[in-house]
Order: sequence, then structure tokens, then C-alpha cells
Amino acid sequence: MTIATTADLEPADEASLNAYNSTFAALDIDWHWDSSTYQELLAEGSQPVRVFVERHRPHLLRAYGIDCLVNAIESTRAGLRRQGASR
Repeated sequence: MTIATTADLEPADEASLNAYNSTFAALDIDWHWDSSTYQELLAEGSQPVRVFVERHRPHLLRAYGIDCLVNAIESTRAGLRRQGASR
């Protein structure tokens, strides 16, 4: 597993990266993005999950629609962020 080093990220991007990694863990997905991976995904556009799947996990697209994957991850991430904000 790669340990995320976030020293080169803005605080909002660091929080977003941590939220994605927490989401992957909550969904039992064996992904863990480090800061350089996250920055590369953001440089490709505003949908890092979509870019990651298309570039690094295209085999998933044979079984799942990309919108289904993105929506599942993003809705879980939003829920986790709401839970964190309410504490």
C-alpha cells in the first residue's frame, strides 16, 4: 500500500484526497491514491474517478458502467464528508 504524502497539496485538495481514500476503504476497494496520483488525475479533468478507471482499471468497464462506478464512489464520498462535518 502506498502512503499518501500530502505536503505538496493545498489543504482542500488534501482533504479531498483523504476523502477518496476513506471512501475506497469504506467500499472495500483496494485503491489508495498518493498525492502525485491525485494531482495527475486532477490535471486530466474534474472527474478523477472516471479518469482513474479509464486509465488504470479499464477491465472494470466490461462489468460495470462508468457512470455507475463514478456515482457509487462519489455518493459514498459525499456521505462520508457529511458524516465528518456533523461531528
